Parts: sequence; structure tokens; C-alpha cells
Amino acid sequence: MANKYNHPEYREAVFRLSCALDIPDRVFVPIRELIGCSLGRIFWLDWLKQDAVDTEWMPTPGDHVDPEWHRIDGWPEQGDGHIYRKWSRRAALWMQWHSVDAWHVCDWLITAVADEHPWLVNVDDDGFPKKIMKCSNLERLVHEASKGLRQRNIRDIILGPEDETFVYDLGAGHTLVQLLSRAALRREGLRMRHCVGSGGYDALLDEPGAGMYSVRDQNGKPKATLEIRDGFVRQFRGPANAEPSTAVKDLVAGAQVAFGWRKWSERRKADDQEYGDEALVVLRDLPPGQRRPGCP
Repeated sequence: MANKYNHPEYREAVFRLSCALDIPDRVFVPIRELIGCSLGRIFWLDWLKQDAVDTEWMPTPGDHVDPEWHRIDGWPEQGDGHIYRKWSRRAALWMQWHSVDAWHVCDWLITAVADEHPWLVNVDDDGFPKKIMKCSNLERLVHEASKGLRQRNIRDIILGPEDETFVYDLGAGHTLVQLLSRAALRREGLRMRHCVGSGGYDALLDEPGAGMYSVRDQNGKPKATLEIRDGFVRQFRGPANAEPSTAVKDLVAGAQVAFGWRKWSERRKADDQEYGDEALVVLRDLPPGQRRPGCP
């Protein structure tokens, strides 16, 4: 792949995307090379297509009525560091638009490495898995990820008091339960039909400040799953990774207030000092990043 992607900015681009994925090091390191040849490659190709149209400005993808425009050249008039600003900005935007798909692919790669899937050793001349390299766009990567994660299906899981615990009464007979073990994550993923049980979230159980929670109805049936990181709601998904119902959102709002949880998009405000005044105007108007309906 080095011969195909030898642009002087390629490594910077992939590195900035890796940072934007926001995956703990102990989870990221085993899949670093796989990230580079999958998401990193697609990320780079997406921006090459955009640069063929306009290297300075682009509209929000998919908005054909009144799109929001984003500056993507790194503000070279500000001097040194414009390459860093350029790819940090592009990584942030790409994750705003594709974070759900990107994290879904990461879940698949984490599971594949942990379970030693055979396709990992079927590589091309550059040493990269053919299953990944045949994917020419993010949609194809997501398709392969979905197939791979469906193959892991653990049934008849019996949990004890050390696996999950009640944390909050949401009202209307609903409760919030914290998932404390790998078995609890497996069972939640199976019952909710999403990827929290695939293995990609196991490391979060030991991550300080991280927590996985399940919204349960009066019969103990899960209605939604939340991922909390350092007091921010990173994910909030319903059955089959759909958007939670309005009723469930309203119930969880009480817990959000009680625990002081904030929106994931608000995390980026602490990094505002990296950008100039012109960039901040754009950044502060960005919509919050959300994971796609394939994961919680």
C-alpha cells in the first residue's frame, strides 16, 4: 500500500483519523495496521475525490437544499501548521458524518483480531488482508463488518449479581442498569441485536470513566443501550441499533440530569484553542457526531 499511497500528507491524514476515532490505546494498538488499510485508506480516497472538486470548501454531504459549507484547507494563511490543521479538521468532519460506520468497522476489526479470524492471514502482496482491500468505499467496509459481527452469537447466557447492577429509577416502571461484565455485554448485544456484545466493547469494562448502561422496562426487557465516557454520552441506541423512541429518550433525560451527563459533541469545545477565529465559527455550528444505527 505504501507504493499506492505515497503522498507526503498520507501519513498525517491517517494519523489524524486515528486520533479522531478516540479508541483507547490498548484496544487500538492491535488493530493499528488494519485501521490504516481500511478506514484510513477510505478516508484518504474520500478526500482525494473532494480535492478534485474543491480543495478549500465543501458542503455537508447529502444536503442538496441549503448545505452548510466547511473550510477544509487548514487555513494556510495562518502560517506553519496548516497541514496539521487541514487533516485534523478533515478528520473531525469525516467523523461527524461517518462516525457510526467507522466505529462499527472498528468493532469488527477488534473482534476479528481477538477471535483470530482466518481472513486476517489471507493477504495481498503488500501484506494487507484481501477481504479489507477489496472494499473500495465505506459502504462496502460496513457490509463486511456487519457480516463478520453476525457470526458471533452467544446464547443462553446466565448472569449473576456481579454482572450487572441497578443504578437509577427512570420512572414509569423503567430502570437504568449498569453492565459490569463481558457476559452482560454479550447478553445485551444478543437481546438488543446490536454490536455491544461483539467483543469490541469489552475493554471499556476496565476503562476509568467509561460505563455501559441498559434501559430496562418493567419486565426487565432492554429498550436502549448507552455508552458513557468521562461524563459524556458517546452512544445511545435502541433495538437493532435504531434511534431510541421519544418515550425512552424522555426517561433517560432524567438520568442525564441526575448524573450530569453531557452531549458527546460538547467534548470538542475543550480543543477550540487549536483553531483560529474563522475556524471556530464553523466548528461551533457543526451538528453533533452520532454513530450509525448499526451500533449502540
